[in-house]
Amino acid sequence: MAQSQAARRRPLEGIRVIDLTRIVAGPNATRLLATMGAEVIRVEWHDDRAIDLLRGVRPSVPGGEPGSLNRSGLFNNINPGKYGITLNLNIPQGRELFKRLIAEASVLCENYSPGQMDRWELGYETLREINPGLIYLQITGMGKSGTYKDYLSVGPTAQGLSGLTHMSGSPEPMPPAGWGYSYLDHSTGYYGAMLVLTALLQRRRTGQGCYIDASQTEVGIMVSGTATLAAQVTGTPTERYGNRMHAATWAPHGAYPCRGTDEWITIAVQTDEQWQALVAEIGAPDWARDARWQTADGRKAHEDDLDRLMAQFTQSEDRYDLMSRLQKRGVPAGIVQKSVDRFTRDPQLQERGYFVPLPQSEIGIWPIEGFPAKFQNMPVAVGGLPGRGAPCMGEDNDYVYRDILGLTSEEIAALREDLII
Repeated sequence: MAQSQAARRRPLEGIRVIDLTRIVAGPNATRLLATMGAEVIRVEWHDDRAIDLLRGVRPSVPGGEPGSLNRSGLFNNINPGKYGITLNLNIPQGRELFKRLIAEASVLCENYSPGQMDRWELGYETLREINPGLIYLQITGMGKSGTYKDYLSVGPTAQGLSGLTHMSGSPEPMPPAGWGYSYLDHSTGYYGAMLVLTALLQRRRTGQGCYIDASQTEVGIMVSGTATLAAQVTGTPTERYGNRMHAATWAPHGAYPCRGTDEWITIAVQTDEQWQALVAEIGAPDWARDARWQTADGRKAHEDDLDRLMAQFTQSEDRYDLMSRLQKRGVPAGIVQKSVDRFTRDPQLQERGYFVPLPQSEIGIWPIEGFPAKFQNMPVAVGGLPGRGAPCMGEDNDYVYRDILGLTSEEIAALREDLII
């Protein structure tokens, strides 16, 4: 019985995380910690200069009062499973309350501008005196040391400095495409959660807390594949290859237009056998008998011409139908999915229950992206301990200030009246 109860415990049960993060990089880290069972308390303030930009980002879930800060679909998706409080850190009384929170916490995560916590006299050296076992994750654009340590940054700027922007997109002379919607923010969140887990394991072994200095730019370099290594070893500058596999004689290998508006399919032919299967499926057109296409080397050497011919064929095809037909013949192919495709048409995600309907106090029931792994005998839930989507602004003030810090109702009311919470 004891073992079965232990198996049902969430892996981070008993860990309290104070969340001072904003936008995506930091909140994505604390999202993962909440999913694994940590009690994550998100600290915000509703001053226009301090509010999380994501609370106002569209699309917003329809309904509600005009100007509501609680209906952003993106904010709800990035911050489920967390408790939410308001606290004004710009005044001494607010900072004293924050120190009381830190005294009861395991982890602090923040991604403010470099130096902001020190200006509030809430840097690691101060907080470790209050809580020697505290794990403090600080995410900045360039890291807390070096020439650029004081630079302000957001995901796309760190992305550019890391080299990821230059590597992404079609070959020159086309300009770099970047990583779409700031995916380096998401990557940094994954690394941030991993760093906190590592520090928790170390604290279990040694009893010591830890300061973690995470550089978003360096995360970008970590995920840049072999480009840095190639430059070091060969001196060869990075080139953009688009969707092609430049290191192997794979062709056709790319994204091709299909029938409709902005509809695409990816095809990745790796062998002569797959090429022959592709030719058979598309009806063995005359152009496919060209001597250039009969070997992998020939197809790769004339890839531009081959891609144009492939696109002429695929643009009249339904992408889902073509994908199914090619896959049945053993040809690697997959549609390029849009957000609506993933949510409404992807049978794999539906079967795995990837989108999780969760209540949110103002929005109601709304689907949230789930956790990208399944654990045996270890429960995780994207709704976290409160079992819901993102917190409304200050939704859990009473729970945190009354039940955790032990303040009376009268004290809490006075803090509200004085604009401290």
